[in-house]
Amino acid sequence: MLVACSMMIVALPLRADDKVKSFVNSLMGENNQVLSIEPAELDGFYVATLQDYSVLYVSEDRRWILRGDLIEVKTEPELSLIAHTDRHIGSMRETQLNALTTKDVIAFAPPFESPKAVVHVFTDTTCGYCQKLHAEMADYHGKGIEIRYLAFPRAGIDSEPYSAMVSAWCSNTPHTALTQLKLGGEIEPKTCENSVADQYRLGKLFGLRGTPLLVLSNGKTVGGYVNAEELEQILKGEGLM
Repeated sequence: MLVACSMMIVALPLRADDKVKSFVNSLMGENNQVLSIEPAELDGFYVATLQDYSVLYVSEDRRWILRGDLIEVKTEPELSLIAHTDRHIGSMRETQLNALTTKDVIAFAPPFESPKAVVHVFTDTTCGYCQKLHAEMADYHGKGIEIRYLAFPRAGIDSEPYSAMVSAWCSNTPHTALTQLKLGGEIEPKTCENSVADQYRLGKLFGLRGTPLLVLSNGKTVGGYVNAEELEQILKGEGLM
């Protein structure tokens, strides 16, 4: 005897985080949707990170939206402040850095030892302080610091500095080509499949307003030039050396 079977498909109710994500997406333009959402340190709230790396705190009932820095005050064992928003954004930056490949960066590593720390630097070959940082590469290497360059032509994509940096990234000897540009010289124009434009956009997402911008391995940023000794102290203060 044949028995007819039917399957009933039941639509499961949306989880709270899905509801919050859908709600935030409905408020934002299609080019600034939610990248990630997770419970916030603030009870009853979720933290939503948008495509432009801005952060919103949204209540589970979707009644309240907070924009700004969430700072927790700890009184034990001593008075301290925990900047949760900065830590969250730093984690997102760290994820982006970990996704980079050796083809994306031009890395200057210490020649005679394994690096003690790695710092990514958004650079522009026409920037005076970027040139100064590069001229002191031996000092950074002396501290055991590897510098990994990311391109950020300040004049924008399709500018002359952009084309020059593409040529450096496409060169058969990118370290030599980049150094030549930072010395004010010229290099052979070249094109290839490259990530210079993507790096420029990534710098924008990281909040870059001027070069150089140093990004530590924990995602924290240091704006402007710092010498090797200062950078070493910053890295040690972050527990990265």
